[in-house]
Amino acid sequence: MADTADPDPNPVRALAAAAGNRANDLAAAGRAGEIPALWEEAIAGLEDEESRARLTLAYAWYQALHGAVEHGVRLAAGLRECGVRQVRGQVRVLIRNRWRAEPEVVRRSWGAELPAWVLLSDEDISGVAKWMSASSWDESKACFRAEISALKPQDLAMILEEIALGADGALDARVAVHRALLALGGEAGYACLRDGDAAAGAAGTAIARRDWVALRACGTIEVMVHGRRFLGAVHVAAAEVMAGGDVALNTVMAERIRTTARRVEAAERELAVNDLEAIGGQAVTSLVALARDGLPADSG
Repeated sequence: MADTADPDPNPVRALAAAAGNRANDLAAAGRAGEIPALWEEAIAGLEDEESRARLTLAYAWYQALHGAVEHGVRLAAGLRECGVRQVRGQVRVLIRNRWRAEPEVVRRSWGAELPAWVLLSDEDISGVAKWMSASSWDESKACFRAEISALKPQDLAMILEEIALGADGALDARVAVHRALLALGGEAGYACLRDGDAAAGAAGTAIARRDWVALRACGTIEVMVHGRRFLGAVHVAAAEVMAGGDVALNTVMAERIRTTARRVEAAERELAVNDLEAIGGQAVTSLVALARDGLPADSG
C-alpha cells in the first residue's frame, strides 16, 4: 500500500489550503472571476463563527497576495473586531505587510483611519519577542538595556498587545509580567522580579504614593513570578478598586482572595491587612474583612 500524507489536524487550515489550490487552478485556466464565489461558498459552509473568521482571514491573505489587494484589505478590515484573538493579530500582520508595498491602496481600502500599529517595524517586534523569551532575568535585563529601553512606550505597548493576540492566550501571563515590569520602570521592576520581598516593599511604596498602576504591577509580579497568590491578589484587587473609584469588590476576585486566604501563612495575611489599612477608606473595607479572616483576634 502506498504511503499517504497524514491529514492536517486543523480542518480549517486544510480547507484554506484546498481553496487556495483550487483558486490557483481557476486563475491558471483564465477563470479568476470564479475565485470569490469559491471562497465565499467554503466560508458559508462552516457552522461556527471562529472557523468562518479563520477562513475569511485566509481568503483575505489570498486576495491580498494575488493581485486583489483592495478586496483583501476590505476583508481584513471586516475582521478587526473579530472575537478570535489570533485572527485580529493576523489582520495586523496582513495590513502592515500590504501597507509597506501599497500604502495608498491600503489607506483607501481600510475604511477608517489606519491604526498606529501599521507603522511598527519587524525589527522592533522581533526585539520585544527576544526580550520576552529571555532565559533568565539577567539576560532579560541586558536585552532591555540594549534594545527595549529605547523604544517608544506606545510602540512597546502595541507590540506586547500584538504578541498576546498572536499567541491566543498562551502568553498572557508572560505579557502581563512584562507589562508590570514596564509600569514599575526598568531597575525597580527587575528588583521586584528577582525578589518577592522587594515586590512587597514596592507595593508599600506605591500605596504611600497612591500609585495604583504601580500597586497593580507589584501584585501581578507577586502572583505570577513569586507565587504569592494571596498577597498579590489583594494588591491587584485594591489597585483596581482604588483606580476605579468603586466601593464594591469584584465577586470573582473576592472569591479568589477568600479561597487563598484559607491557606496562606498568618504573616502574609497580616502584611496584606497592614497594606489595606494604609490605603484606608470605604473602598477597601470588604478587602480588609477578607484579609483579616483567620488572623488572631488581637491582631491589628
